[in-house]
Amino acid sequence: MTISLAPSAGLGEALIPGDIGNQQKPHTLSQAAEQFENQFLRQMIKEMRQATDTLVKDSPLESKQQSLWRDFYDDQLSANLAATHSTGLAEMIVKQLSPTAAPLEMGTDGRSLSAEQKSTDKG
Repeated sequence: MTISLAPSAGLGEALIPGDIGNQQKPHTLSQAAEQFENQFLRQMIKEMRQATDTLVKDSPLESKQQSLWRDFYDDQLSANLAATHSTGLAEMIVKQLSPTAAPLEMGTDGRSLSAEQKSTDKG
């Protein structure tokens, strides 16, 4: 199966790997970034729980059922945090991997320059 792009297709209209036929999925990158943010936050919450569990070993309040419900809560918490883009991780991934993004210009200190900094530096 070969996928050919029309000569007039720009970067914003390019097919993403995984697109079937000529159907374009413009939100594929943002959905993947949100899923990555969800997994990242879930792993972070899991590691934080493990750190606090070592401080409270042999607690009478700790049970398998309580641990199961806490895991469900942590899954939902990470999904809600990722859906609201509270950390900004998904936006940064989309910004960096977007094919329409212009390359960043680097300043003298090695940091990327924003549009405001570029205009003030020139004038």
